Amino acid sequence: MAPEKPKRQIAIVKGLVTRDDNKILLVRRKREWHAAAHNKWEMPGGKIDFGETPEEATIREIKEESGYHALITRLLPKIISARWEYEDRVSQQLLICYVCKLVGGVASTTDHGVSEVAWFTPQEALLLESLPGTHEFIEEYLKQ
Repeated sequence: MAPEKPKRQIAIVKGLVTRDDNKILLVRRKREWHAAAHNKWEMPGGKIDFGETPEEATIREIKEESGYHALITRLLPKIISARWEYEDRVSQQLLICYVCKLVGGVASTTDHGVSEVAWFTPQEALLLESLPGTHEFIEEYLKQ
């Protein structure tokens, strides 16, 4: 019998960034090593660094992954749990999403984990092949 894989739980923040024409920002993941995530769309986001608040992490991740500056307007009232199994571990990600407003910047794909940055209407975004939580957060946003 194979030994049990180590388990890891991670808090992840996402930024649902909107602009004046009501389009939302998504990034396409570049993860050749992880076929289940590679080339899928999601909101910019990532892990909270030690000492950071979730809000600080959200703003930092949006800037790093997209090149844009955003301002948080509110927290979506939904937490999503996503489970990923890798060769060497099992990961549970607790996803938290902030609605943000675009305040500046220019699109950039310099982040090693992003191949494309684009704006979509919420309806267009719901049709894209996306990572866990993306559609659920967009649907929650549309209820507000």
